[in-house]
Amino acid sequence: MTRTLLPRTAALLAAAPLLLLGACGTDDGGDDVAADPAPTSASPTSSPTAEPTVGTYPDFEPSSYSYTLDVSCFCAGLGPVRVVVEDDKVTSATYVERDRAAQIAPGDDAPKYRWITIDDIIDSANDTSAARVDVEWPDGQDYPTSVYVDQDEMMADEEMGYTISDVVVD
Repeated sequence: MTRTLLPRTAALLAAAPLLLLGACGTDDGGDDVAADPAPTSASPTSSPTAEPTVGTYPDFEPSSYSYTLDVSCFCAGLGPVRVVVEDDKVTSATYVERDRAAQIAPGDDAPKYRWITIDDIIDSANDTSAARVDVEWPDGQDYPTSVYVDQDEMMADEEMGYTISDVVVD
């Protein structure tokens, strides 16, 4: 699922009920009052648990695991990398595929900006100061499959996208 919260959209959504209530109320001098014709004795049902949103995504609990990370950005370093995490610290991040043009072979070390844990990616998903955050987090899964963060809509080339796959917990 994708969740996006833009400041202007949030403000509009917050104001919409007030606008609707204001449009519905008129004072025509009448004393009409609506009444519930058949009160019920049913007990209220509990509301469903709210889905996580930006700022509320939970940490990834395992401390030792490996996963494949693909980063999309305007930055150097091509192709997916295999990241190995032990005791919540990245111990290696190596390229998975060959890229002859970039002279990358499988097993070559990835640049340090790719040495990130799943919790680092979740921290990006929880960035409430970003202009836009899109998160795909399948129901019942302990981690997102993708996170996209745009820090500033007025600035080009600073967006970051992360795709997580092939997670293996040790």
